[in-house]
Amino acid sequence: MPRFSHTVPDDPPRLRLDRYALRAFPVLPSRKQARKALKANELRLNGEPVESSRFVQPGDTLTLEISDTPRLPVLQLALDVPYVDPWLAVVRKPPGIHVRGNHAKTLQRALRANLPASMALDALPDPSPVHRLDFRTSGLVMVARTAAARAALGGLFERREIDKRYQAIVIGRLEGTGRVDSPVEGREASSRYAARAHVRSLHCDWLTVVDLFPETGRTHQLRRHVTALGHPILGDDLYHNGKIYRGNGLFLCATEQRFIHPFTKEPITVSIAPPPKFEAHCRRETRRWEHHHPA
Repeated sequence: MPRFSHTVPDDPPRLRLDRYALRAFPVLPSRKQARKALKANELRLNGEPVESSRFVQPGDTLTLEISDTPRLPVLQLALDVPYVDPWLAVVRKPPGIHVRGNHAKTLQRALRANLPASMALDALPDPSPVHRLDFRTSGLVMVARTAAARAALGGLFERREIDKRYQAIVIGRLEGTGRVDSPVEGREASSRYAARAHVRSLHCDWLTVVDLFPETGRTHQLRRHVTALGHPILGDDLYHNGKIYRGNGLFLCATEQRFIHPFTKEPITVSIAPPPKFEAHCRRETRRWEHHHPA
């Protein structure tokens, strides 16, 4: 049974325990799972079972033990697996499916059809995603294949020792590089950006292909931050009116993960290209602009 520990730092955010646990333990997929862990005495505060309504204090110790879960029904969905070793894998999540949860189509349910069981003694019965990616966002998700890897990777995410890069197409002409330090739901959140290319557009004058680097992992952080800059992500119908691009989806993809392997201690970089729709949309917008603005 994997076990995690977290010591509350000085001046922690004032959050209920079920919310704080998501910050402390990235392996927890939701507040609902945090509350279940509290009721099952798998999540404890200073060694004692407590209610989810408690607030943590500096110096408190949280411990989390994750029980092995029953095997999930397999989803026959072919996945791209750009990296795999005996301990972990990095897979590409298609857009439009959840990473995990009580849904008919999830990445977790598809993993067993794409990853054979590890030969390690502590192999998990089902490969386990160790972080979340939005339903509409595509791209790289890290997966634990062993119990030791699940614990170690959770620690890497907790300590922010995994560097992630996303690529997006945003509305308007975003220039150069910069960062956004803007809280998300009362919690500190930081992102960096670097413009890669500019494309003329009949719909919005300009589009920008941009690399995004989240330094924290808040809900919809990148979507919120670029919208705050005045450059919402193309197709985002939650923080911007994405209806004019109905059917094309959200133009946001997790394209790179860089980390020190927790067991081999080697630096690992896993990179993928964004979906073909990114380049296709830019070409289409350029052709339309040139047709209406001949040289």
